[in-house]
Amino acid sequence: MPHFLAGLYERFGLNAYIQGDSDKALAWFRKLERIDPDSIRTLRNLGVLLLSVGDAEGAEAYLLREESLYGESFHRHSALADVAFARGRREDAGRRYAAALADTDASPNGRYEASLSFLSRRLELCGDEAAFRRACDGKNSFGEAELAREAGDPERAIALFEEAARLDPTHWPALNNAGTIALNALDDPDRALALFEKAFSLARSAQVARNIELAKAAIATRAARAEGSTRQPRRTS
Repeated sequence: MPHFLAGLYERFGLNAYIQGDSDKALAWFRKLERIDPDSIRTLRNLGVLLLSVGDAEGAEAYLLREESLYGESFHRHSALADVAFARGRREDAGRRYAAALADTDASPNGRYEASLSFLSRRLELCGDEAAFRRACDGKNSFGEAELAREAGDPERAIALFEEAARLDPTHWPALNNAGTIALNALDDPDRALALFEKAFSLARSAQVARNIELAKAAIATRAARAEGSTRQPRRTS
C-alpha cells in the first residue's frame, strides 16, 4: 500500500508542478516524504520545488542529502549548480555546471543533450564575474516583479520579469511568469506565446511546454470566434 500511495503522490505532485501550482505540488511531495523520506524521487523533487519557490537553502539540504545517499550524477550536479547560482556562489556553481557537462550522458546525442545549451550558458556566466553580478541583480528585479504581480499591476510585473531576463539571460522562469501574466491577466495570448517560446528556448521545461500549448489554444479559440462572428447573417429591420 505505501508503494502504491507513493506513486500516486509523486504523479499528483508532478502534475501540479507542470500546471504551475507549486504550493499544491509541495503538499503532495510532503505527503510522499512522510512515507518514503529518503528516495530519490522525494529528495530531488522537493529540492527542485523549493528552489522554484525561492527557498534555495531548503533546496540545497534535500539535494545534498540525495547526493550523500546516492553519489554524484548529472542531475545532482546540475541541480546543485542551480542552487549555488541562486545563492550567489559563482565558483561553486561553475564547478557544478562543469561537472554536469562532463557527464557522458550530457554529450551531443546523449540522454541529456537538451540540457547542454542551458548548462553551457550558465557555465559561461559563472566564468564572467561582471556577468554573474548582473545575473544576481536580476534576482532583485524578479522579486520586485512578484510584488508587482501581487499588487495587481500586470504590466509592471511583466516589465520587471523581462528586466530580470535581460540581466540574467538564462532566467527562463522570469519569461515564463511574464507569459503567464500576459495570458491570464491581460488576455494577450500572442504576447504570452512569444514569451513562453523564448523561455522554452532556454530550458526545455514541461511546465513551459504546457503553457505554450495553452497560449496556442487561446489563439485558436479567438480565431474561431472571430471567424464565427463574420459568418453571422445580417439582421434586417
